[in-house]
Amino acid sequence: MALALELVDRGERARIQAIWTELAAVARPSYFLSWPWVENWLDVLPPDVRVQLAVVHAGGAPSAAFFLGSRRTLRHGFVPSRVRFLNCTGVSDYDKLVIEYNAWLAADATLTLRAVLDLLPGHWDELVLPALDAAAPPGDRLENDLGPYQLKVEGRVPCAVVDLERVRAEGDYLKLLSRNGRSQLRRAAKLYAEQGPLRLEIPATLDAALAVFAELLELHEKTWRARGEGGAFIPFVRAFHDRLIRRRFDSGEIQLLRLLSGGDTVGCLYNFVWDGVVYFYQSGIRYQEDGRLKPGMLCHVEAVRHNAAAGHRLYDFLAGDSQYKQSLATGARDLVWARIQKPLLRFRVEDALRRFRRWARARKRGQPVSDR
Repeated sequence: MALALELVDRGERARIQAIWTELAAVARPSYFLSWPWVENWLDVLPPDVRVQLAVVHAGGAPSAAFFLGSRRTLRHGFVPSRVRFLNCTGVSDYDKLVIEYNAWLAADATLTLRAVLDLLPGHWDELVLPALDAAAPPGDRLENDLGPYQLKVEGRVPCAVVDLERVRAEGDYLKLLSRNGRSQLRRAAKLYAEQGPLRLEIPATLDAALAVFAELLELHEKTWRARGEGGAFIPFVRAFHDRLIRRRFDSGEIQLLRLLSGGDTVGCLYNFVWDGVVYFYQSGIRYQEDGRLKPGMLCHVEAVRHNAAAGHRLYDFLAGDSQYKQSLATGARDLVWARIQKPLLRFRVEDALRRFRRWARARKRGQPVSDR
């Protein structure tokens, strides 16, 4: 069947919504590609940021869709490139939202990455594919025949997850963890209980949820300032989430939780709930000098228990190999960062210089180096 690709400007909102929601009903993507998230993203992006919806038509009907951002770059001062970005803008501040489990929405499971690359219109040199879901297209078909295009896998990061069905079957989440982990968490809970009983607060109204979010922001920024950094909530990101919470809390997609010990906050969590999966997005933790207290881990323990009781199927910590995520997980899913380049001489020169730099550094450190 003949394929064709059409670019739809973001101003055609009704058409974009119709195409996206129809394909999402088949593809069942993560919350980061759900229409509530995408709609909020399009509304918050400044008007001068150009992203277009790429629609692959098969037999005249939409078969797949994804957003394309574009930017011209100059790497190392001499490597120009016209870059396209999958479901991102290409502008650093706006892309700090980080769409995890990135993918395209497809009704046709046989659509190949090579076919999409051949269809991409206009002049482009590279396609950047950030945070791809390794189990969904195109992340599940990166190794397929790409013809003349060159694939560069730049990273693979695990997402630690908790199987909430196993938690329900076991009856006690802590029994699924290591003996050392159980011991540390039980001791931490006991120490907090001496200050006042542990209680998970679940806001029932938007105003109460916004109050938890405000405290989360305060604790988050305090932690990152102590580290000499600014934290995740730069102005655009903060505006995005404030609007998302206000628009989607009543739908049940937004989960804000606060763990209390007596009347004192232990920590706050900001999660998304979509299609049976709870995605942990961000936290604000009141860290203590006593390393035995484990406030962040206790927040997640109570969140896992709450969401298992609510009937959800998975608690996802999202990208990162932090020790606490590994300690609390029962499994993992993968995200992949990749780049696809056209066979251009400047990219081969860039690769050769990069290899030479690694070789020179290894030789300087006295490490074994290949003559090649």
